[in-house]
Amino acid sequence: MSTRPFTPDDLVNFRVPFDPRLSPDGTLIAFGQGGTCKADKDASFHAAIYLADVATGAVRLFAGNDQSDDKNARWSPDGQRIAFTSNRINKSEPQLYLIELHGGEAQKLTDLRGSVDDLTWRPDGRAILFTYSGTLDKDAPKDPDPMVQDADPHFTRVWQFELGTQQLHALTPADLNVYEYALSPDGRTLALVAAPEASNEAWYFAQLYAVDTVNADNDPSARQLCQMTLQIGLPTFSPDSQQIAFIASVLSDQGYVGGDIFSVSTAGHVDQQARNLTPELDHTVTWCAWQPQGILYGARKIDHTLLGWLDPQTGTVRQIMASIESIGGGGMQRVSLAADGQTFALHMTGFNLPGDFYVGSLENAALRQVTHLFPDITQWPTPHAESIEWQSPDGTQVQGFLYYPDGYTPDKQYPLFVNVHGGPSASYTPLYGLGGWAWHHLLRARNCFVLLPNPRGSWGRGRKFQEANVGDLGGGDWQDINAGVDHLIARGLVDSDRVAIGGWSYGGYMTAWAVTQTTRFRCAVAGAAITNNESNYGVVSIRGWQTVLFGASLYDAPELHRSRSPLTFARNVKTPTLLLHGERDDDVPPTQSLEFYTALKHFGIPTELALYPREPHGFNERAHVVDMIERIMRWIDRYLLA
Repeated sequence: MSTRPFTPDDLVNFRVPFDPRLSPDGTLIAFGQGGTCKADKDASFHAAIYLADVATGAVRLFAGNDQSDDKNARWSPDGQRIAFTSNRINKSEPQLYLIELHGGEAQKLTDLRGSVDDLTWRPDGRAILFTYSGTLDKDAPKDPDPMVQDADPHFTRVWQFELGTQQLHALTPADLNVYEYALSPDGRTLALVAAPEASNEAWYFAQLYAVDTVNADNDPSARQLCQMTLQIGLPTFSPDSQQIAFIASVLSDQGYVGGDIFSVSTAGHVDQQARNLTPELDHTVTWCAWQPQGILYGARKIDHTLLGWLDPQTGTVRQIMASIESIGGGGMQRVSLAADGQTFALHMTGFNLPGDFYVGSLENAALRQVTHLFPDITQWPTPHAESIEWQSPDGTQVQGFLYYPDGYTPDKQYPLFVNVHGGPSASYTPLYGLGGWAWHHLLRARNCFVLLPNPRGSWGRGRKFQEANVGDLGGGDWQDINAGVDHLIARGLVDSDRVAIGGWSYGGYMTAWAVTQTTRFRCAVAGAAITNNESNYGVVSIRGWQTVLFGASLYDAPELHRSRSPLTFARNVKTPTLLLHGERDDDVPPTQSLEFYTALKHFGIPTELALYPREPHGFNERAHVVDMIERIMRWIDRYLLA
């Protein structure tokens, strides 16, 4: 059968399934499916909620019509209703909806200014909890004039909607910003990952709190349960509601949690010492849920994803399953359990496996595919990829994934593109790759190898490896990446004169850093890159990222921050460098790319800066994503492949 190369349009036209939720009786999977981009500047993302029959695999549209953003489907405890969020009335204000399983119109439950998110049912099914950061006063002005910094902050709180009385009230304090929460099995306690400051910055210093929901009123109080110097996430209660487990390590991005499992008592206080339940773990836990049998967890171990049990009393770990495929995509290795505590559903993808939903049992972990949601992928060349390992100069063992050129034959050497992941607290896993960031499909078609390295700072080798680049960004992590290039050249796979590097966010920073440290790269693509740690610190919305990863603030260690800024060494650059940035990027201000662009122009280095209006840290609009991909490929064609 003949095949054709991927095009940028192919990548952005995919509709991606996500967030599988197994019904309590294990017979249905509710999930979202939507596009990877917005249609244009005025549109919102479009997604709808579908139901998949576990027995037959039949899929039907359940809520939404792909003209709104319907998602966050959550089953009621009795499995007869589904709560979800939708922006079908106002695209900028998703609200809480409820729909009966067996038909009827969805009922709109809230009418709030701002966004409703993160839904949880009370165990008795009488109320739905959610997070909300807006104001209940619909007459309040939207845009204050002047805008006073830090004045009138909007705290994200947990709210409860009573289905019987139709009453809405807050369960958490007005002066505590909630990033994550969990409700105890008895419904009496909320666990909060929160901070007394309403900002993205404060997440890096958030702590664990408990709130009594039984006595909560419009001014509830919260108790801090311990004092953590690490970033924390994914709290989960023990079955008796007396303990809380959570994941902690040095983390770089809210919503991407990986590390060890800790626990505390709900009766504790701020001086309580959290107990590390997995101090010797050689892999990275990315999700956990406390069950009667123990703590069920998902993890990454080098190039595999795992499901396992942790005995919270002894610390004993028992593996349930291991797979080269990725569970949950590029985020947490999460499964959705039925009420029996054994049957689960998950999303799985791999090098040659677009994401679909599977069911299995914790008793034997045997998986059965339920859905077949993608078009015929045999129209495109089949990816050939493998996991590889190499040694860094200091002896550190490093792993990555290598995509082969579509036209590979073993008797010649090929160009190489090194694609560095963001974070750095994250990792590459085997993915088929969809959307605007799946550059490897187009690079393979250009007969390039593509290396996806997991240098120190990445997940998969335990907390020590994950935290090994703190205070050393651009040090050991850069040596790990550079050694990967040497390894492929030594294997005779790669033409040493045709090597390029690129990445986004932290990957963009490492790209900008790399071209100041070596002239080995024929060209570079730096997306959303920090290039000047000094100027970045004072204006960025997440300066906690810099403080945490450098181990000290700019004001306490200015020389360290300056010494690891690409701009400091811009005069060394000889590599043609393409810079890409969103105009409304709050995580890395676009002036970072502008500063580097100005320096490269000054030193006569071929460079191009493309600023995309309205775009945040990750691009949303379809036309922009297509232009970005095409621009990158033109740069590669001109400077690497010409």
